[in-house]
Amino acid sequence: MEASHEKVEYQREENQKRGIKDDLATQAIDNVMYLRQTKQFYADLEKMVRWEMGQPDLWREIVEEYQKLLDQKSEQAARELHEKRVRAWRRQRLKNQVLDRVLETLVVVFVTGYLICLMWMISLHHRGRLDTFWS
Repeated sequence: MEASHEKVEYQREENQKRGIKDDLATQAIDNVMYLRQTKQFYADLEKMVRWEMGQPDLWREIVEEYQKLLDQKSEQAARELHEKRVRAWRRQRLKNQVLDRVLETLVVVFVTGYLICLMWMISLHHRGRLDTFWS
């Protein structure tokens, strides 16, 4: 059952790579049929374990283990998402810090150049050469 669904999914991916458009109605039918088959499979499995094997506690353990695995998977996904966001935040913070340092350096260079020009103009004024500089 799952193998046939995987074959259909693989064929669908191959068709997309080749540029062949997939019919959405066909895809919807395949998905619904796969879900129904899966539900029926689990219902049959539950019936077999509970009634035919006479072990209802085994089914409960199976369900609990399934829920535990599902919780672990969702926790892992949440942890990975958090780590991804933290890495992205750190990258952005580093970029911002570098940009801040570059801007600070440019401001210092500009102010230093401005002060040097002012000092030079003051020295020209004291020597009486400022008028010759402007003309």
